[in-house]
Amino acid sequence: MKTLTALLLSTLVLVQAQAHHAEAMFDHTHPLTVTGAVKNYLWANPHTLIYLETTAPSGKPEVIVFEGGPASIMKTHGWTRDTLKAGDKLTLTYYPRRDGKSGGMLLTATTTDGKIMSWRATATP
Repeated sequence: MKTLTALLLSTLVLVQAQAHHAEAMFDHTHPLTVTGAVKNYLWANPHTLIYLETTAPSGKPEVIVFEGGPASIMKTHGWTRDTLKAGDKLTLTYYPRRDGKSGGMLLTATTTDGKIMSWRATATP
């Protein structure tokens, strides 16, 4: 009975973790791009975050949050905690949120000198 309980609990934890990392909250069918300046770059687990200051349709500044991969995965693709600094100008390609809120999941970041950085084996659909 203890083995069955442990197996059921392990399965529940695995399913919850898999659901979180299924990326279902992002629309993988309509990648978008946005250009702005880095406001903050958070090098953390479970996800790195880029806070990008852009101009809203109203003309006012707006800070949008983009989710990258875990720091450990980002590192394998050449990213470090010092890759981005406040003020860096970027164009981001990302999968938007399905709920219509601003932000999304980072696919690529392109610097003003044309360097394209990704954190996935396949950065675009």
